[in-house]
Formats: sequence, structure tokens, C-alpha cells
Amino acid sequence: MEVLKRVDKQEELKKEVMELAKQIEQDDLKVVTFMEYTTPPEKIKPKVIKFEKVLPLLEKIAELGKIEKGVAKIMFYSPSTARNRGLTPTMMAGFQLLKPGASTKPHSHNMASIYFVFKGKGYSVIGNERIEWKAGDVFVVPANDIHYHVNTGDEDSILFDVTDSGLIESLGILEFRE
Repeated sequence: MEVLKRVDKQEELKKEVMELAKQIEQDDLKVVTFMEYTTPPEKIKPKVIKFEKVLPLLEKIAELGKIEKGVAKIMFYSPSTARNRGLTPTMMAGFQLLKPGASTKPHSHNMASIYFVFKGKGYSVIGNERIEWKAGDVFVVPANDIHYHVNTGDEDSILFDVTDSGLIESLGILEFRE
């Protein structure tokens, strides 16, 4: 058995059944005949995110403090992932900056997150557990656990996280709670 090369043949395949298909289709509902003959999604391109360009953005957002005082959060996505809003169809990555003494609001989401502590020290409360962290550490926040992060150091703390939000978003079930 060989892998089929996906080529869009929908117009050809639907030619003789178009009237029947049109009776089913609506603005937000289309008929696909034989999924293997549709155009595959756009290939995700390799990317590099330059931290020296990210840092000034994080610092400015934290300075403005419009959402959380002393906290900045940014995530990255590729338009080629469309609705998934990830860097890949299943994953999203981003940075958080916490000024000394700052903390994020307790919140939860139904996506899992893996954090790498890029700089600084502090702790996170995940569920009922307090986890101390410092530069170089990695920690995990399971889906649906209430959590928050606190910078206990004298310098900015920077966390890099990767989540499975692209997958959850593509299923249409991504949720955030405060």
C-alpha cells in the first residue's frame, strides 16, 4: 500500500453530484467527497524567534501593566496554522516576564504547559503544590490546574513556555478561567 499524493480533485469529483451537494451545503458547511483528494494544509515553515527582539517588547508590556502589573505575556503563532493559532498545528510557544515581586493572577486553562526558566528565580503554585524554580529549571503545569507564578528575585524573571493549545484550539475546546 502506498501513500497517496494529495491533489485537490473536488471540482472533478463533485461535477456530477453538485446539485445534491448544494442541497446540503450552507455558508459555513461544505461537502467534501473523498478527503484524500483535497488540498493538504500549508506546510509549516521553519522559524527562529530572536530573543533580543522579544525582550524589549516584554519589558514595555510589563512597564505598561495594563493587564497585570509588572507582568508581560506574549505567545507566537504562524498564520499557516490558521484556526489553531500555534507555531505548529498542535503547539504554541511564548514568553512571560515578571518584574521583581510581581505575580500572575491565579488562573487555569485546559491546555498543558511546559515551562523553561530562562532567567530569574521564583515559584509557581500549581494546584495545591508550590514549586520553587530558578534559571535553567523546567516545570510542568497540567491541564486544568489552577496556577500562578511569582518572581522572588531582585531581577526580572523570564519564563518560556510551550503549550498544546494549538491542538485544543483546533478541537474548538480551548478555555481560560480566572
